[in-house]
Amino acid sequence: METAAKQLEELNLNEWLRSRRSVRRFRPDKVPAEMLDRILETATWAPNAHNRQPWRFVQLASVESREKLVGAMSADFERVLRAEGKSESDIAVQLQRSHDRVLEAPEAILLCLDIDMLDKYEDAPRTHGEYLMGVQSVALAGGQLLLAAHAEGLAGVWICAPLFTPAEVAKALELQSSWQAQGLILLGYPAKLGEPRPRNLISSLRRKL
Repeated sequence: METAAKQLEELNLNEWLRSRRSVRRFRPDKVPAEMLDRILETATWAPNAHNRQPWRFVQLASVESREKLVGAMSADFERVLRAEGKSESDIAVQLQRSHDRVLEAPEAILLCLDIDMLDKYEDAPRTHGEYLMGVQSVALAGGQLLLAAHAEGLAGVWICAPLFTPAEVAKALELQSSWQAQGLILLGYPAKLGEPRPRNLISSLRRKL
């Protein structure tokens, strides 16, 4: 896998940024600890509201912790699949695939928002706005994490499932009461790079006033 520095000899920065792909299947090679440290450190340099840095990273390094996470999320996932009218066999296949995906990834990082880091207000609108800024800050850190992994020759994917069961996830992993799960990022050396997905033309997305 080419390093980012090598790739940037041939691409400009915008082209390189556009070359990142979401990858769900990885080679079994371990991610060096010092590499993961660099990636997480880079993630903490993301823009964030008031410089509160409300992101928290839970490294799920053990099989036990990942099993707990999958168990906490599976009931909601199964409920959604049933609501979509999936057959019992399809539900079993999708649940197993989700389980295997989390267990097989070389690294799994649970992104959390620490609500204790947010400013406190008396009125509901400002409180809600502050919470949204915290969520946005964590999302920016997650995006920067994925780009930092890309720079190291790794690939990753953001999984939203923990967002729908934050209380169950927090209980299963015994997280601090102020830590709210926002997403799960799986990382590793890609088994295969994904094909580029089509993007909407910027002309259809921008409104100039």
